[in-house]
Amino acid sequence: MEMNWIILMIVGIAAIALIIFLMRQNQKDKKVMEKEMNYFEKPDEQEANDKDDGL
Repeated sequence: MEMNWIILMIVGIAAIALIIFLMRQNQKDKKVMEKEMNYFEKPDEQEANDKDDGL
């Protein structure tokens, strides 16, 4: 039984391409998640100034 090298090479290239795609997608998702985790709402200026009026 002879191995079909062309099919084997196509499958190997496709597997490498899939791994590269998944690694890039993981990096993008990581950046988005870090951005969401570091998100916080800044207080309005009016609210910050209201706290200083009592002094």
